[in-house]
Amino acid sequence: MNNIVLLLTATIDIKGMPKAYPSDPETRQEDYFHTLKYYINHHPKIQKILFVENSGWSLARVQEATLENPYNKDVEFISINSNTFPRSYGKGYGEISLIDQGFKQSELIQKANCVAKITGRIKLLNLTEILESVSGSYDCLYDIKDQGWVIKKYLFQETTASPYVDTRFLVFKKEFYLKYFQPLLYNHQDGCFYMERKIYQGIQAAKLDQKLIERFPIEPEFYGIAGHFQGKDYNSPIEKVKFNIRFLGRKVAPWIHL
Repeated sequence: MNNIVLLLTATIDIKGMPKAYPSDPETRQEDYFHTLKYYINHHPKIQKILFVENSGWSLARVQEATLENPYNKDVEFISINSNTFPRSYGKGYGEISLIDQGFKQSELIQKANCVAKITGRIKLLNLTEILESVSGSYDCLYDIKDQGWVIKKYLFQETTASPYVDTRFLVFKKEFYLKYFQPLLYNHQDGCFYMERKIYQGIQAAKLDQKLIERFPIEPEFYGIAGHFQGKDYNSPIEKVKFNIRFLGRKVAPWIHL
């Protein structure tokens, strides 16, 4: 894992972005502080962390998370002020944009082989276990959700349902990003940039010549408050039940993508 950079994406001031939760920048700032502190103080095999924030908000508070660094990790901060695009593009556009700026500006990424992107306000408790559970090399490691959409579309009449990739956490080589993900940003012209669907499209284009791992061998265990669904709590009783079902399903029926 020495050649992996853990990239935390962050937007402290959402500047009126619809469906982004929470909306208060002070609350979001504290979430990012505690999440970064968690990754600095846990997962010792992850030695490089990049924090990219795109609203131009001061990072002084978040940077205090580095005051305790028991594993002497390299932590890099990049602050940009790019959260000024049309709100109709959606928060996914903002996230892919700040990832792109991370690639352009980060010294850590320039020296690394792989980037592990994680949504900056949530903790992935079994991050190390997921990375260690994968055998062999790959160009992109992700969790595909390409089955449940059929039920949503035809049983629950969700007309916009479609296959997607869980973009809360995914790992990719630098060359893979430049060839398959970066064009998704540069070619976007209008309307909402649904990141989960766009990343799915990019991965479909990569299937012919890239080494892809479509499912994590173990269920990812997230902790924190989601930035959608009105702030879904991953530690709530109902979410714990869902986790246990998916955990079991991944073991006994891995062909089912819950």
